[in-house]
Amino acid sequence: MKRKLAFLGAILLAVFIFTYEGNTYQTHALDEEDQAWIEEARGALQNIVEDREVMALVYLCDDLTIRAEAAEDSTKVVTVPSGQMVEIRDVAVDEDYQVWEKVSAEVKGMVYEGYIPRDYLACSDERFLEWEELYGMNPGAAVMLAEENATGVYADIEQFPESYRPALQALKQKHPNWTFVRQNTGLDFQTAVNNELQGGKSLVYKSYGDYCKEGQHSPNWYFASEDVLKLYMDPRNSLQENAIFQFEQLTYNASYHTEEAVKNFLEGTFMNSSQNAPETSMKFYHIFWSIGAEENRQVSPFHLAARVLQEQGEGTSPLISGTYPGYEHYYNYFNVGASGSTNEEVIRNGLNYAKDHDWHGAYYSILGGAEVISASYIRKGQDTLYLQKFNVSPTASNPVYTHQYMQNISAPTSEALSMKKLYESAGALENTFVFKIPVYENMPASPCPMPTSSTNVVLQVPSGYDASTIYVDGIAYTPQVRNNRRIVKLPNGNAQSAVVYRYNENGAPIGMYVWTLEYRNNAYVATEQPGLTDLLTYHGFSIRITGKAGIRFKTGISTDLRAQLLGNGVNGYHLKEYGTLVMNNANRTSYPMIKGGEKVISGLAYGTNANGTHQDSIYETVSGRYRFTSVLVGLPANQYKVEYAFRGYIILNKDGKDITIYGPVQARSIYALAQQVLNMGTYAQGSEADTFLRKLISDAQE
Repeated sequence: MKRKLAFLGAILLAVFIFTYEGNTYQTHALDEEDQAWIEEARGALQNIVEDREVMALVYLCDDLTIRAEAAEDSTKVVTVPSGQMVEIRDVAVDEDYQVWEKVSAEVKGMVYEGYIPRDYLACSDERFLEWEELYGMNPGAAVMLAEENATGVYADIEQFPESYRPALQALKQKHPNWTFVRQNTGLDFQTAVNNELQGGKSLVYKSYGDYCKEGQHSPNWYFASEDVLKLYMDPRNSLQENAIFQFEQLTYNASYHTEEAVKNFLEGTFMNSSQNAPETSMKFYHIFWSIGAEENRQVSPFHLAARVLQEQGEGTSPLISGTYPGYEHYYNYFNVGASGSTNEEVIRNGLNYAKDHDWHGAYYSILGGAEVISASYIRKGQDTLYLQKFNVSPTASNPVYTHQYMQNISAPTSEALSMKKLYESAGALENTFVFKIPVYENMPASPCPMPTSSTNVVLQVPSGYDASTIYVDGIAYTPQVRNNRRIVKLPNGNAQSAVVYRYNENGAPIGMYVWTLEYRNNAYVATEQPGLTDLLTYHGFSIRITGKAGIRFKTGISTDLRAQLLGNGVNGYHLKEYGTLVMNNANRTSYPMIKGGEKVISGLAYGTNANGTHQDSIYETVSGRYRFTSVLVGLPANQYKVEYAFRGYIILNKDGKDITIYGPVQARSIYALAQQVLNMGTYAQGSEADTFLRKLISDAQE
């Protein structure tokens, strides 16, 4: 029979070669000896798949149809994209000697069974590969290898966009047995990034530069900035030996997932072999290896060990002390359920999870965590480190951007390095690894770089204020919204202040909140200034009813706050000047309404004017606020309908440096004010004031 197998394997290889070279050949029905060969191969495969799960990935295509039978014209079961994980169950050979694998695939929580041509599957299971070689069940591989050796063009790498290929080519030349599978996410890259920025999904550790942070999440963790998230989400940045293992399938492989390798890896950590794991008679390395290798679990023990090391670091967390008050003898090595905004909340949530699941002692904690990873992630389509952090798999059981194991964006890269070291210590780097690497739509032309600076201003706007517009140095910006924060991207690092306003039900401004800005260490630091709350307030317009037509705009400042600013100061800030700005409202679309701005008129109420004369003009004092004004008079009738914008400003000084803060902008025309006053019935019809206003309106309409 062995001679027959070798002969049929040769025929099968020749058929593939003839097909590849464009020749035609005669289809032959399988004879009895062929059938016997196939049945023997099937029996040998059954011995393997009954003993372990044999996982593979769909590749060398954009998408592939799983068929009900081993035939191209068979009924369609389901179509899956490149990168889909399948479990091999059986094998079939059709009359053209094409090998088909019977597989099961879980797609969006539904399990499908059917057949896929062997040529479209990438598999790293060594027992399966040995079986294939013995029975000649993958002749297409020999053809592909011959072509690649002749041309230097690798079929798996050719499936990737051009920007992926140089790094993959370098890896392939160093490790010829490695296979790279393109995972078609079907997702727009920027859209994926935007989703991963929301809801506290993506965090960086406190040691990162401020330019990588967008506000504090908890004592040691910060919300990740867009640029640093792009760095870690862009798979092209991880196509090198120390990071590539975040794309490895995390299933168990007996050939190189050895107990000795796990032991060597853990020797320099708190899980070394110097003592037993807490409340067990076993060493940590044995626990990881035995749990990973169990028949019904089959998860990489390297992954389990690297994940615990990533989560626990030096091993000093209360989550694994076994002595935390109220949770004695309970452990949570994988930090499952350990989330919250404070350390106390994180610890209690994690230990509550451990207690609820009876994770008593190190063994049961690691066993329980492994079950969570295996059953809820690996078997549900999140079968790589990358996908456990960034769920961008279109066929995973859980919707994209949900059900993500960790918030730390660097965790897959850190764990990948640990995995590489494990394989290196086991002498297994040249094994037949399969890496599933995501590809997005509309990716940048080159890999996203590590940020070195940021001009983002990150604000947490108090309740009651309009957060839809942020005014930075008087200029309006529409912020992005992430994690209950407003993010404004500025053109440079020169900004000094940020302000938001409150409005009443009629849209009139009734308050303001102030931050001062400082650019240091290549990032903005925004400092809340509660002492400057409602620094400048709007007190309406009035219109002249005699003499020359005119419009008055009133701004207020607290008498007490002004006294502080003139005395000891507020948080180091002292009053230098305040006044009012005026400009044609139509010009605001083209010119910023700021002091010294083009087409902006400035009127001084407090401070030293150009002649060196000190001014302090108070129009009136009402309810503890000084009011100062700006009056626009003498306008010709053809300007009565023109809207003019007004806003108060104030200049403060701290440590010899001036900062200008602006009040809200309001715009009115003399014509509109006159109509408003008439409609209110303030003046008796026929009175001098009534006549003046009616003439103003009449003149404006001529």
